[in-house]
Amino acid sequence: MKNRSSWILLIILFFVAGAAGSFFLMKYVTPLPGRPAAVAPVQQSVEAQDFAAARILLPKGKKLEMQERKLKRRIKSIAFAEAVTEQFFKEAANDYAVPQNVKVLGIYRDQNQILYIDLSDELRRNFQGDALDEYLLLKGMYETVASNVPDFQDLKVLVEGREIETLGGHFFLKYPLKNMVLPDLKPESSPARE
Repeated sequence: MKNRSSWILLIILFFVAGAAGSFFLMKYVTPLPGRPAAVAPVQQSVEAQDFAAARILLPKGKKLEMQERKLKRRIKSIAFAEAVTEQFFKEAANDYAVPQNVKVLGIYRDQNQILYIDLSDELRRNFQGDALDEYLLLKGMYETVASNVPDFQDLKVLVEGREIETLGGHFFLKYPLKNMVLPDLKPESSPARE
């Protein structure tokens, strides 16, 4: 008799568990009319993960203007640096001082964490700007890479795989860009008060 009451209790317990599970599925998993299914947002989030936000600093007039673009996500930071540099030149070519059709031939990193950006000769041959235009082009390129790729120390520009002395005759490019485009912020010494 005790064995029979245990079986009845077990059957009732399974029935209650099944009813509770059905209620959970109906309430939280099955979409109600007018409510979108749970599958659509998951697909959108997977697609959104394929792109990353990139900050591109473009020369506009006498200053740099930051714009955000969605670029295809890359696994390696070098590949993403190449993508943002390509986007920089694609967007900046609309400005009159930035040469059009500049191609990124490659980006390399040395043991000192210096990135070398190898660009096509269109950059040097077709540059028509003054000193401010050259400065904004170099600063925009540096800031674009720096704001999107965290693991490098400095940036050096190469043209067709070689170092060049200058782009437009105003800035010496045999050295990396960091000290040239980032101001050295030293506190001004104030005269001693009497």
